[in-house]
Amino acid sequence: MNNIRKISIVAVLVFLGNAVSSLAAGPKISDMVVGGNKHNLSSLNKNVLYKAAPPQSARDKNTEICVFCHTPHRAVPQTTLWNRSNSSVFFGHYSSATLVIRRTSAAQFGEPNGTSRLCLSCHDGVTAGGVPLGAILNGSPINMGANDRITGISLFTASKIKSGHHPVSFIYDDAVLRAIQSDVLKKTQNYQMPRIVKLDTANRMQCTTCHDPHQNQSTEDSYQVPPNEGRKIAPFWVYGANNNASLDHDAVCMDCHSIPTNPFPLQ
Repeated sequence: MNNIRKISIVAVLVFLGNAVSSLAAGPKISDMVVGGNKHNLSSLNKNVLYKAAPPQSARDKNTEICVFCHTPHRAVPQTTLWNRSNSSVFFGHYSSATLVIRRTSAAQFGEPNGTSRLCLSCHDGVTAGGVPLGAILNGSPINMGANDRITGISLFTASKIKSGHHPVSFIYDDAVLRAIQSDVLKKTQNYQMPRIVKLDTANRMQCTTCHDPHQNQSTEDSYQVPPNEGRKIAPFWVYGANNNASLDHDAVCMDCHSIPTNPFPLQ
């Protein structure tokens, strides 16, 4: 009897733990009831700005979720079953004079590539200027209605890539880490190899190192303390163990930048 009671208690605790975990994370990309996942462009999604217009016929794909990025057939080779054109923009790369990876050949730092290039097929500035979000490769274009191009803070132009955001698409391995740690300006900042975030298969830091394109693993929240109090935290974080967006954001950053200061020094 006692064993049964113990098993029941454990089951309840596991259930509650899963419930808390699911509450901490943002909406799943498949959630059509509450909605809110910004990478779900289906016309059936709720509480988002960018989504397809209601379908006009049974052949329209406006209600689908995956089709905006993926296709089971005739995909392009950038990644698994990819259904979008590669961005044609020349972005350059992050241009800070103190950036060690710019002068470290092992980092192979250059144009955005890999999964970062896939993200830019929607967020690249060209999409906002002329290519609708519904312009998929395999199938007819999907009518997105009035909001068919990304604008504002979610738009990553070449100028933003060069100065306003964390560098991407560079190799971060032991050789690069040693170069950073031996730099006069950086050697006191405790750089390290990541433990909770993942580099790609070529050991490159990409957008997907810090961001999960399918679901924000942290809370959908704002900063709770100065100097950024009230400012919305960028969504789609890969980490959510703290159940607090401010702490999860910092945990992701400090996985490589083990710096005991807030905010972090400029790169």
